[in-house]
Amino acid sequence: MAIRKAKNFKDADEMLHAGISKVELAYDIDSDDFFRLASHWCDRGAKISRGNDHFVVSLKNFAIPSNE
Repeated sequence: MAIRKAKNFKDADEMLHAGISKVELAYDIDSDDFFRLASHWCDRGAKISRGNDHFVVSLKNFAIPSNE
């Protein structure tokens, strides 16, 4: 599966909520946004790794919860 590139925190969060399994954080992420993203998504099973130039957030077997 291809890695999608997020240009800001909002893009990354929306892509992950949409179920995209690999999102590259293709921007200069500050520490507050990094830890906010890590706290929210790693609790849900995501892994964050260092790519060539940016961090990559990977979701595995992620089920989107219903809005009910």
